[in-house]
Amino acid sequence: MSTLARKTSKDFEKTKQRLLEVGLSFFEEKGYNATGIQEIATRAEISKGSFYSYFSSKEDFGAGVIRYYTETSLENWNHMLEEATVNGDAYSALGKTFVSITENYKNAETKKGCLLGTLAAEISEASEECRIELQGSVNRYLEVLTNHISIGQSMGSVRNDLPAQRLAGLIWDCWQGSLLRMKIEHSVEPVSNDLELLFSGILLAR
Repeated sequence: MSTLARKTSKDFEKTKQRLLEVGLSFFEEKGYNATGIQEIATRAEISKGSFYSYFSSKEDFGAGVIRYYTETSLENWNHMLEEATVNGDAYSALGKTFVSITENYKNAETKKGCLLGTLAAEISEASEECRIELQGSVNRYLEVLTNHISIGQSMGSVRNDLPAQRLAGLIWDCWQGSLLRMKIEHSVEPVSNDLELLFSGILLAR
């Protein structure tokens, strides 16, 4: 590959990354439907026509933003889990990580919550492409949750009368629901209350 081709490819990927970052910011601030391609292109400092060199449609772009958000947030989440794991106690690390994320929300001026939950409520019925991408993203989180719960079950700290996969689904559903309440009430109290109930009661081995 020539130097010019490498430079062009690098510039292309840099601009595409910039578009994803801008899209994520807009989606968190305004949502998918209220965000226009023109304002995305303007903030990314490209023409509206050039936008279609990177993404074939707004749906394609939306799916790209979902993938980008999932990759970055999962990377951060896994890093937090690794730091919180002591003596192989992955289940305890799970609770600590959720509490840590909740503290971040508490200290944030704007309670954004989880983009996956926000977009699921907004566009899962309107865009099949985005719905499929959302489903894949949620499944990746559920896989991490299931693995950590399974370790907790093997260590005797988590109830084993229900499959780890079902408990993972319960955690995810409670988490997303409490984040929506957080946005409505402008308070992390619903999140903290649900986490305490889950990790200090419902999930514990008897």
